[in-house]
Amino acid sequence: MISFAFIVGSLALATFIPTFVSLYLVSALRPRPRYLAAFGVGLTFWYFYDTLAEAASLGVNNALYPVYLFGGIPHLVLIGAFVAGVAFIAAVDHVSVPAAGPAPGRRALFLIPAVVALVMGVHGLGEGWGAVSAVSSSPTAGSDFQGLVQAFGTFPALASYPVHKFLEASMVAIIYTVYLKGEGTDAGWWEVPLLGLLFAGPSAIGAAFGYYYSLDTTYFFAFGVTAALYAMVRMMEPIARSPRDASVAPAHYGFKVFFAIGLGMLVLYAAALLH
Repeated sequence: MISFAFIVGSLALATFIPTFVSLYLVSALRPRPRYLAAFGVGLTFWYFYDTLAEAASLGVNNALYPVYLFGGIPHLVLIGAFVAGVAFIAAVDHVSVPAAGPAPGRRALFLIPAVVALVMGVHGLGEGWGAVSAVSSSPTAGSDFQGLVQAFGTFPALASYPVHKFLEASMVAIIYTVYLKGEGTDAGWWEVPLLGLLFAGPSAIGAAFGYYYSLDTTYFFAFGVTAALYAMVRMMEPIARSPRDASVAPAHYGFKVFFAIGLGMLVLYAAALLH
């Protein structure tokens, strides 16, 4: 049996190191916001596709008819996890960019990349949990390292994991850079470390729990995929502005906008359930 310290420690290092490299490297760049954001949009499209697949596409293959194929309460909970994710980002966005009053301060604006990091972190919780629980109690042929390879399937898959985390963390770093690096106030020393902890910490927590308990992780992915919706909305703003703009002031959207986004996805999803 693979050791707890080795597999959890290895996954934590493979998550935290590329995460912090990405956050510090990207936030040190000074390209025009619209092009940095456009690159982030490309990353976000793939994150959405990849994470929705891990969420089993919200159980879209469990048709509404005949009823016994729907999957009952577990399927409803999966849909509820997605709805909860949309509601959570809408609530945080309402606080960070209020409808009226003075322009939001730096700490309020920090909630924009922070909520993306946290919701993506929930998807990381599922990744860490699923990877470790798959091999923690099964016999491994050879060393702990071979067991770690087994957790990810193949050595190339294992090698791709830190690259994968670097690029996912870049989504957070890009939003942070676009909305906060152009501000007049100095960045707090705690900002990047906190973003890294929100993004990478849940992966290590999931790995630790996954060593002892197996769980259906699709619910984590159903919640975590909603980060893509919010990241996409916020990254499109700087793309639409003049390439000469050095900073971007976020627009207020409100609960109704995020309700409409979620509803639009869910009505087409409901139509697919009839297939």
